[in-house]
Amino acid sequence: MTAVHLRIIGRRLPGSTWSGRSGIHVGVQRGAEVVGLVIGDAVDAVFDIDLDVVDGEDGQLDFRGPYVQGRRGERFVYLSWGEVDDEGTFAMFRRLKLHLAPLVEYTSAESVLAAKKIQAVLELTDTRGRPLAASVRPPWVTWRIGFGSRSSA
Repeated sequence: MTAVHLRIIGRRLPGSTWSGRSGIHVGVQRGAEVVGLVIGDAVDAVFDIDLDVVDGEDGQLDFRGPYVQGRRGERFVYLSWGEVDDEGTFAMFRRLKLHLAPLVEYTSAESVLAAKKIQAVLELTDTRGRPLAASVRPPWVTWRIGFGSRSSA
């Protein structure tokens, strides 16, 4: 098992109001909890999480950890949208799946296992100006891999 740091950079956020909703925030889901909330008016939403990468006996990589959702071969990370009320309570209304399999498909298993840092860069507003809620794969996300101590930016 290899620990890999994943930085998710969400750009072009949709704003903090939409379709009668206000106080819109986005966060990354850890288990059933949404953490690291960023207001929808922010310039960027940045989430730093750790993934465990397992090189399976079948030669296929598997992703694990508290932020990883889904079945083997279909793993993903949720970014969740919700409203934050005056008491600070978050109420989710939609979410997107950032699929991890394309990371291997567009690079290689060897480069993922050797990586110390990985970046996922995506826009968080869809083509209609709404908070993005979809299964996100390239070209909606750009994967960048950094090795050792080199920067991935």
